[in-house]
Amino acid sequence: MLKSYLMDNYGYNEPIFLNDLSIEGLSENAVRQSVKRLVANGFLERYDNGIYYIPKQGGLLGKSYLDPFLVIMRKYVQNKSETYGYVTGLSFANQLGLTTQMPAVIEVVTNREATNGRMIMVGNLKVRIKKPSVTISDSNAEILQLLDSIGQAEKYTELPLEETIETMISYIKQKRFTKEQLSQVSSILTGATAKKLIEWGMIYEFAS
Repeated sequence: MLKSYLMDNYGYNEPIFLNDLSIEGLSENAVRQSVKRLVANGFLERYDNGIYYIPKQGGLLGKSYLDPFLVIMRKYVQNKSETYGYVTGLSFANQLGLTTQMPAVIEVVTNREATNGRMIMVGNLKVRIKKPSVTISDSNAEILQLLDSIGQAEKYTELPLEETIETMISYIKQKRFTKEQLSQVSSILTGATAKKLIEWGMIYEFAS
């Protein structure tokens, strides 16, 4: 029963968080015992405490291994049905093309954290997680991520200011952010970020 449920709902190389497993007709203890049996017979692989996955057999290493960045994304950013966080800091600046530096620490803002910031390890990756100023959802995650990056742009960019601004404006156009999206999160805008939106001409690039 559990085996087919996991294959249907997760599939290969997808993080399975034991605390998230709730299956009709099975008690919490029964689920835990079933997971142990599936690990023992090789169907499941334990990644870390409370985290499992279904490995694919074969290949150069004999079986597949779970990507720690995917574990971070599923635990703190989004799953297949909802968004509850976003990556920020140097990691996102790298994604935007503002820098070629690779972060030693991945920064994540997530609804699944109650502190103003703490460091954790996920596999071999250092992650700093912190709570958001406003609840993150599918509709506002990307605009909040953008506003963070504008506020931090000069801290991380390796480009001249003019190219930095052009890169940010290009991203706003690509994502087709709207004035309505910006308005919905305006209450948490810092003065410094609001000033940049105006002085850098970004405010005029949001679609009506």
